[in-house]
This record gives sequence, C-alpha cells and structure tokens, in this order.
Amino acid sequence: MAEPVAELQLSDYLDIARRRRWIIAAIVLMALAAAIAASAAATPQYRAQARVRVETASANNILDDATNLSSSVRNRNLQNEVEFANSDRVRERASQSFGENISASVAPADSSDTLTFSVVDSDPERAANIANTFANAYVSERSVASGERFLNAVTVINERLAEISEERLFLERQLETTSDESSVAIQIATLDAEEARLRSQLNEIDVLSQVSQSASVAILNAANPPGSPFAPSWTRNIALALVAGMILGVGAALLRETLDDTVVNKRDFERAADGTPVLGVIPKPWNGRRRGRDRRLIASRTGAFTEAFRSLRSAIELGQATGGDVRSILVTSANPAEGKSTVASHLALSFARAGANVLVIDADMHNPTQHEMFGVENVNGLAEHLANIGEAEIVTEQGSGEGLLSIIPAGTSASPPAELLSSMAAHEFIQKLSYAYDLVIVDSPPLRPVADTLPLARIVDGTLLVGMRGQTNAKEVDQAMELLARAQSRPLGAVLNGADEADGGYGYGYGYGYGANKKK
Repeated sequence: MAEPVAELQLSDYLDIARRRRWIIAAIVLMALAAAIAASAAATPQYRAQARVRVETASANNILDDATNLSSSVRNRNLQNEVEFANSDRVRERASQSFGENISASVAPADSSDTLTFSVVDSDPERAANIANTFANAYVSERSVASGERFLNAVTVINERLAEISEERLFLERQLETTSDESSVAIQIATLDAEEARLRSQLNEIDVLSQVSQSASVAILNAANPPGSPFAPSWTRNIALALVAGMILGVGAALLRETLDDTVVNKRDFERAADGTPVLGVIPKPWNGRRRGRDRRLIASRTGAFTEAFRSLRSAIELGQATGGDVRSILVTSANPAEGKSTVASHLALSFARAGANVLVIDADMHNPTQHEMFGVENVNGLAEHLANIGEAEIVTEQGSGEGLLSIIPAGTSASPPAELLSSMAAHEFIQKLSYAYDLVIVDSPPLRPVADTLPLARIVDGTLLVGMRGQTNAKEVDQAMELLARAQSRPLGAVLNGADEADGGYGYGYGYGYGANKKK
C-alpha cells in the first residue's frame, strides 16, 4: 500500500528556500542585471502635457432649454470633445502648423471639464512643442466648429420663425371668415408665445456666439519641456525585476527540489531506507574547517560534532537494552566518500570515553583510512592475518582514562579482498574478537561499488548505514538496503552525515524528526 502523500507546510517551504538559496539568489541577480542592462540601453523618453478647458454646453442644449446638465450628459459631451480632438481635421491642422505629421494622446480629466494632450518623445523640447501645437489646433478648430453649430442653430430658428409668420397669416385670414373666433385666437396666441421664445433664444445664441470665441475652449496650462525622462523608470524596472526574480527563483528552487532525490534530512533518509530509523545526525566537523586530507580523529570533548556521537552512542545502547546484545557493528555506506570511516572511528571513541573496551577493525582494504585517523602504520593488519602471512597487530591506547580504544589496520595483501573477507577465517576472527572486547566496530567498504561488505554483514550483530547529506540519493539508499537484506543482516539504524548547523536536531533525542520530506 502506497504511503499517503503529506502536504508541504510553511516550514518545509522555508527549509527548501534556505537550502536552495543560491539558486534563488542567482536568478534574482540575473533578473536585476537584465533590468539594469535594459534600462541603461533604452532611449530616455520625455512626456509633455498641455491642458485645455472645455465648455460642455452647446447650441443643442440651448435649443432644448437645458441649463443644468446631468452627469451623464456632461460625460457624453466631454467624450465627444475627445473624439473631436482626435478627428482628422484637428490632426491635419496641427500637422500643417508643425510642418510634419504629428499626433498626441487625448484624455479627459476625471473631475473637471478639461482635456489633457500628452506627447512622448526622446527630445523634451520637441515633446512640448508637439503638445502645444496639437492643443492650439484643437482650440482653433473647436472655435470654428462652435461657430458652425451656432450658425446652424440660428438657421433652424429663423426657418421656424418664417413658418410661424406664414401660419399666423393663414390664421388671421381664417379669423375673418370663421364663426369660431375663439379657437383661432388661441392658435394665434400659441404661435405668438413660440415666436417670443425663439426670438429670446436667438438673443441668447447671439450672446453665446460672441462669448464662445474666447470662453468655450481655452488653454489652461501650456506644455513645458520636462526636466527628466519618465521612461525608463529605474525604480519600477528594478522593483519588477526583484519580484519577477523572486517568483522565478522560488519556482526554480521548487522544481530543483522536485527533481532532486538526494537525502537532505532525517525523514528523507528514513523514507529511502524503508523506515529504518535514523539514530544520529552528524554535523560537519568544526563547521567544515578541516582542510585537505586531514583524517585524524577529532579529540575535542565539546561541540556539536562530539555531542552528536554521544547521542548516537546512546541510541545504540537504547537499542541494545530493548532489542538484544550487540557486540559487533558494521559501519558501511552506499557509496565512497560518505563519511563511514569518520563515523566508525568517532563512534568507537565515544564508546571508549564511556568506559567500554572498543576495537576498530579496518576492513576497507580498497581505501584504508583508520590507520591515518589513529596515527599508526598500516602493517600487520587484517589482510595479513586472513591471508596467513602474518598476525594482526592490535594497537591499543587509552580511550579517555576509563575504557580502551584499539585498532586493527587494514594491512596489505595480494589476495583479493572479497575472498579474504568471505573466508571462514574472517568469520572466526571477528567472532573471537567480539567476545574479547565490549564492542567491535568494523569499517567496511561501501556496498554498491564492491561485493566485500556482504560477507561481513552476515558476521556482525548489526549494521549502521551512513549517508551523506546532499550527496546520497534515495535510489542508492534503497539499493544499499536491498543488498543488506540479501545478506540477512540486522539493521541497527542509519546515520546522516555532513549536516549543516541550520539543519538542527543533531543526535537522537533533540529535534528528532526535524523537517519534512522534500519529495511530497
């Protein structure tokens, strides 16, 4: 049955962002660099604006006797003015005045009867000249158009007055021959009233036509050459680049996290190891300040590195109390360079400091390192003993004034290591030593490259699988666990090596289960 997929929590996203911070930072920096380069390469653009006041009353309003315009009528009239300003007649007049084809953007103001003529150009002087030329062309054409509207209104009124005169003459003739004088008199009175109203409108039109030449439209603010460009906007471009870079960076980090199946925390390791518990999380020694090929033991009794091995030792002792006696432990890994030798030697040192008599056997004959860590010669070791060409020399020193810490180096031999380690002599030798010491820790070769480890896994009481944070992937852990299962070994647990301080939770008791699996 498939394990249910857990949802990512905020802490998981923060952990991903912390671990993938260099990807995010790189993409943000690239976005900023692109924004700066684009802004520097762009031609500066200047925007000049001229404002024109517009009277929204018209001859049609006068004919309709509407002195108070509603908001919708006002907006419609103002929009009509925008259309007129964008008409061919205004553009042609402005182009003729300027000497070349020009254009401007025209927009109404939100809360006043004004139009704004905007021009964008790379030359501030030219932008201001075009805006003013276009505004003046509109004012001129608007005045002409207003006169035409007034003239049309006068024509309509005069035509109606002529019709009224003819209708009155007809009614006066009818009055002489009809007996219903009162009805005809009423019709004549109605015509007289309409005539009086129309003549009043003629007087108003005459006054407005004279005033409109200067008052219907007027330039409120002439355009001045702008002192600084409005584009490119460095502040806006950089802000957009930061936002876009962060979005793309986080997206790239999540994508990288999805595609990456390397082990980065305890839960990753436990899931990859099919539920095998992670007994210890080992930080980088001295925050990674060890340089070169310095493989000597770290003898410090304080610090996160030493404390992590104390916690690992406690977890193994707890397992012994609940799951049977463990007198020999095989320390291995899926691949080379994942810290198994470091874990084996320092775990042995921790047990020795707790009063146990501990023996470390270096069984990695392909790449022996324990003799370097303990500062002994790689002679008379395990290889010589198993090949019957010598006796293994056990080098012993005080572990802490309480227990003893001993080592059998790997040694050298012409015989293939796989044959030596799978021999009955190897089985009997390790079994014999496990009764002579409180604990025997075997540093074995990695599981996947060579076949030397599987015979050893059958001999010891339990195995510890070491993985390197950010290096070991889930598939490799699964393959390593499958190999150990074939050897019918007893898995004690796993150890996550090379953790950062920011990961937290070193050891077994503090922060157990820190973080969430990044492969949700």
